Amino acid sequence: MILPQKFLIIIRQAPFSSELPAAALDIMLTAAAFEQKVTLLFSGDGVQHLIPDQNAKGTGMKSISQALPVLELYDIKKILADHEALLNRNLHPQNLLLNAEPVSMAEIAAACENADQVFNF
Repeated sequence: MILPQKFLIIIRQAPFSSELPAAALDIMLTAAAFEQKVTLLFSGDGVQHLIPDQNAKGTGMKSISQALPVLELYDIKKILADHEALLNRNLHPQNLLLNAEPVSMAEIAAACENADQVFNF
C-alpha cells in the first residue's frame, strides 16, 4: 500500500495579482482528490485571500476566495496563516474567511520540513 504524500501549498501572491493562486487551488484540489494530505499556508501578501467578500469583477483574474470555503469537502482542514503577515496587514483571525491557524516563522519552517512536497505560489 502506498502511503499518502504530505503536500504543503504556500500562497504568497496577493489576490488579483497573478494566476498563481488559482494554480495553487488546482493543485490542492487535485492532490486532495487523490487522498493526499494537504496543508494550506497563506504567507506574505497571500494572507489577503482570507479577507471575506472580495470581488474579482473587472480584474480579469479568478478569485480563489470564493472556492476556499469548500476545502473542507476535500478534507483539507489544516489551514495556516503567517502570524506576522496578519499583524502587518491588521488582519485578525476571528475576521478571516476561513478558520486559519496563525503560525510563527518557526512553525512555518517545521511545516516545510515535515512536508513531502512543498509548492510555492
